[in-house]
Amino acid sequence: MSITKSTDTQVGTVVQVVESLIAALLRADGEALVMHVGEQPSVLTAAGPTLLTSGEMTLTSMADLLREILPVDAQHALEEFGAVEADLPVTAAAGDERLTVVAARGGDDIWIEIRRQRLLPFDLAAPFAHREQHADRPTGMAGDLTDRAGGHGISPARHFDAESARPVRVTSPHGPTAGSRPHESQAVVLPLARSHVRPDSIVRQAPPPRLAGLDRLLRVAAARGAETLYLSSQSRPSIRVEGEIIVLDGESPLTAAEIETLMLDVMADRGHEPDAAEWIVDLPDIGRVRCVSFRDHRGPGGVFRIIPARVVSAEQLGLSREIQALCTEPEGLVLVAGPRSSGKSTLIAAFVDQINRTRGEHVITIENRVKVVHESRMALVSQREVRGDTDALVGAIRTALRESPDVLVIEDLRTPEVVAEALGAAAAGHLVIGGIAAHGATTALERIVEQTPAERRGAIQALLAESLRGVVGQVLLRKTGGGRVAARELLLNSPSIAQILLKGKLSQLPLAVESGRRAGMVPLVDALVAFVQSGVVDVREAWRKAGDRPGLLKALKREGIDTSFTERLA
Repeated sequence: MSITKSTDTQVGTVVQVVESLIAALLRADGEALVMHVGEQPSVLTAAGPTLLTSGEMTLTSMADLLREILPVDAQHALEEFGAVEADLPVTAAAGDERLTVVAARGGDDIWIEIRRQRLLPFDLAAPFAHREQHADRPTGMAGDLTDRAGGHGISPARHFDAESARPVRVTSPHGPTAGSRPHESQAVVLPLARSHVRPDSIVRQAPPPRLAGLDRLLRVAAARGAETLYLSSQSRPSIRVEGEIIVLDGESPLTAAEIETLMLDVMADRGHEPDAAEWIVDLPDIGRVRCVSFRDHRGPGGVFRIIPARVVSAEQLGLSREIQALCTEPEGLVLVAGPRSSGKSTLIAAFVDQINRTRGEHVITIENRVKVVHESRMALVSQREVRGDTDALVGAIRTALRESPDVLVIEDLRTPEVVAEALGAAAAGHLVIGGIAAHGATTALERIVEQTPAERRGAIQALLAESLRGVVGQVLLRKTGGGRVAARELLLNSPSIAQILLKGKLSQLPLAVESGRRAGMVPLVDALVAFVQSGVVDVREAWRKAGDRPGLLKALKREGIDTSFTERLA
């Protein structure tokens, strides 16, 4: 498939990769599964070798596989002698099958075979000697074991009984040290049975037409305007279009094995990080795809969120002049608020794009995942990924501030500690743009203050009163004619708003926003009523997304709009 790895965002769980590889070996009824750095994993069958994926195995992924599948004593033997054989730990995918692992490592070259039966051995150097394309093989590989053994002249043949064709235990060539027992590894050294077939001569077996790959399904989803593709065992692929789940027409239910095959291309060559089975890939002509793998009671599955390749500009989003003016602020705090899946990331990306096109400044973004990539134009844009706890995020903010940015973008102000860092940066003269999960502008400010410990609340209120420039609250609504539209409210830090924040009288914020219409403020109720009046949004949809339903009901009645449907909901 034509999915390209994102070098900075490869994330995965090695256990899932091992299970998928073993499952592929058993499905193909193969004798061995072969993996080598820089090559595609393949299964050796009676009909010949078959490639499993189009992605090449990386050094990181191979090293992680070794740590997962080799016992500790075998890992020590591999480090000492360069090659080893060990029994594969029992896995769910293997069932009753007895599998062994044969591995060799030299420098940055790693070779792994998972075998269903022992193959007749031959010279240990064979797997590496066959690599004609690597004539400049670095020292430290299998053929250089004499050097790696500290000059003791240990050769591969010393560790194998050629007459009986049985592997034997190996003893450290250095012998026992004073006061210690001789080290005897429970693993054994065994040469590798590499198939002498060049990677470019291996032919992948053609899958059924409907299993042309995850690439095809993602393109079908994108062509139908989907934002997310869902794969679940024993179910047909589904997509989310304009907020609703739709089953893909013309697709059959996918088995667990089929989903493993579809996902193997984007799982096998990912590095290991412990946080989650979540990563991002780049798909030509579509954009970035955020992938999350899972396993439920039916088997494996995946969720693939399609991120547009291009930034949606402020003009395309229809941002008002007052909202766009927030991007021109030289310093201070600008908040973007909204519930889950309300388009906060898209709006923040539009802010960064606006600054990038109009200001020659240094912009640093701190994101959980880099979704929309900004190429530096007038501004110098540096995007950072931080996945971890609050301490990691706070550390990343402090590191970024030492690099003297003019604009600092923090995707998620999720804890009081992160909020305090953002406010401190704003007070120090940086323009800080931060996202916060809240239903609206006033709710966002209430959340910031209320989640702050009581002993620090006064200081945070003072910083907000001084540094806040504005809050944009956004919700997405379904349009009556199809599609979605964003309703936005705008709170600006007028003198009255600043006094409310300083004194902590947050219940007065909604009234202050309503009275600030002349200053450019927009209550969310006004935006909802305007969409209902124009026929863009049904009144029931506006009611469903309103944070202040009593206020919306009063405004609708004032405009003469029928609200009788609310009586049936009571």
